[in-house]
Amino acid sequence: MMNNNSHLNVFKSAFCAVVFFLGPLQSTMGQSEVPDIVAVQKNTILRVMQNLENKHVRPKSIDDNFSKIIWMKFLTGLDPNKNVFLKSDLEYLKKYELVIDNELQEGSADFFTAAYQIYHKRLNEAAAGYKRILEKPFDFAKNETIQLNGDLCDFAANQAALTQLWQKKAKYLVLKKMSDLNNGKTNSPALEKEARVKVDKWVSNTFKNLTGQSALNERFSQYINTITLEVDPHTSYFPPVKARSVNDQMAKRFYGLGLELQDKEGDVFIKSLRPGGVAIKSGLVDINDRILSISDAKGTMVDVAGIPITDIADMIRGEKDSEVSLGLLKSTGQEKTVALKRSEIKDEEGRARSAVIEKNGYKIGYIYLQEFYVDMVNPAGIRSADDVQRELIKLKAENVKGIIFDLRGNGGGSLDEVVKMSGYFLGKGPKVQIKDANQLKIHTTNEASLYEGPLVVLVNEQSASASEIFAAVIQDYKRGIIIGSPSTYGKGTAQATLPMGKMGDKTKGIPNISYGSLRLTQHQFYRVNGGSTQLRGVKADVILPGKLAYLKIREKDNVTALAWDSIQPAVYTESNKATVWDSILHLAKESVGQDEKFRIVEENSKLLAQNQLSPVSLNIDKFNKEQSKLSRLTQHIDQAILLPELKKNKVRGTLDQSADPGNEWYKKWIESLSADLYIDKSLDIVTKIITVK
Repeated sequence: MMNNNSHLNVFKSAFCAVVFFLGPLQSTMGQSEVPDIVAVQKNTILRVMQNLENKHVRPKSIDDNFSKIIWMKFLTGLDPNKNVFLKSDLEYLKKYELVIDNELQEGSADFFTAAYQIYHKRLNEAAAGYKRILEKPFDFAKNETIQLNGDLCDFAANQAALTQLWQKKAKYLVLKKMSDLNNGKTNSPALEKEARVKVDKWVSNTFKNLTGQSALNERFSQYINTITLEVDPHTSYFPPVKARSVNDQMAKRFYGLGLELQDKEGDVFIKSLRPGGVAIKSGLVDINDRILSISDAKGTMVDVAGIPITDIADMIRGEKDSEVSLGLLKSTGQEKTVALKRSEIKDEEGRARSAVIEKNGYKIGYIYLQEFYVDMVNPAGIRSADDVQRELIKLKAENVKGIIFDLRGNGGGSLDEVVKMSGYFLGKGPKVQIKDANQLKIHTTNEASLYEGPLVVLVNEQSASASEIFAAVIQDYKRGIIIGSPSTYGKGTAQATLPMGKMGDKTKGIPNISYGSLRLTQHQFYRVNGGSTQLRGVKADVILPGKLAYLKIREKDNVTALAWDSIQPAVYTESNKATVWDSILHLAKESVGQDEKFRIVEENSKLLAQNQLSPVSLNIDKFNKEQSKLSRLTQHIDQAILLPELKKNKVRGTLDQSADPGNEWYKKWIESLSADLYIDKSLDIVTKIITVK
């Protein structure tokens, strides 16, 4: 299944304090002052390996077998669609296949350096090759196909085969762009040329980014992550900029200018200005300004052509009150450089929020939680448990008769927050068992519950980690009904973010360079019943098929995932609903029944997943038919999961809503709740539970 921007993603992928979580080495100094890059890489490798071997909950053997896996995964990670390297390149690099384990113990980056040098050379050749290919019109009447799934492809045997692959890839990109520009209706020379020019520009910018000044550092970070992710899927290395970004996301605040960015054909424009932000206050920045360059930490202006929009956003963010310059192209055609100081931006959209929905004569409370966030830097900062407590108090003031807690898409977050939050619904007692390499700890809450009424927890395949802790303990205590996908994601591990230290020499005037941080799997968590959510997830009491059901996106689909196991149950007392639990489950399942809409979702989702393995035709007539078919499948799903206008539920925000009800995003959110099929079915279930005494 592909959206209108999927061809960009396909192309890019072809080249391209301790808090527990359940869910480039660049310098600003002059060249003469920078510590030797070999020394930086060596120390990074040694520090990562030391942590992996001594602090991971289940360390892996670093041997020849590990070496072979890293060798292949790094090369295929650089070139997942097999259109950069030649087979001869891999044959040349074969000499490193069984020595990477030794290199890692010594801090050597010889394999990385050799692979990167070849990769960089091949990228330059590919850039020139695509440029030549895109100078000429394509013949779309020819019957040929391209396989976009790199796992089903092999590396090119020679340059002729590689050039042929570039030809097909470029042709596919132009075909897709033509479809985007004119919805596949017309095949005119003018449309073909317009699409080809746009693709050429985007491809050129992408190669510029992939071979630019930060490319070496980015690929080295990728190499380190190839190593960490082979130990388990959630042990990750974050270079300094990314480490800050993770902290900002968890705290729901960062320091920036108050800009919303938009990517248009590879160019980045300012889509909107946040009220109260630095940019709008300055009067120097306008909507539809195009960003040409951004200053780095040294004050040097960096051309942003080809840089992903997420990375551009990271470049704009920084430390509080620090200055950043933007090179802008105004709508008048004038180029202008503006210097602004970063200030705090709060992410209100990412925080917990609630609503009241009326169904079957009852008022039902609804809470949405995107993430179990916490401010890791400021102890007095925001905490998701506090925000959910605030929303619960609002809903109780509304005298709701039941609550739906929506954890769909919630990938996890802070362990402490989910433990505290579960206590609001369960009161005193154990909530989760956490085990490291040496000991077991049971996390409990000691306060009385805040809400004791009917409860439904809504989940899907992307509900992971802390979300699974919450759903599991609610299920084990028989406190509420779990509704949604057959199972949640299946992540039963907890990570700690460890600073990697710094390197410098003040006596020589060399400032410290941060090595970033390592998010390391140090713990496994277990349900109070002794089982693990690892691989298996939390099985829904009532299954509602979703459009992601047939995609291989769960923990169990990752070959490096840790195995499932179990421990002794904790001592806990089931809720007072346990005696009528069978009746509750029966009513819940009965209220869903055999809904035709869910059958449509399941059948079309299965077809979309199967399509991902099929080659794509480069004949324009066949291509357009395939795209129309995919669009129909997607439309069938999208239509099925929305309620018709006359059946929409009545929804309103809660009293004292912290989010400004005048905000456009808030209005859209309320509207989306009223038409959500999954929420509607959850409402049916919770109103049935209300009748059970």
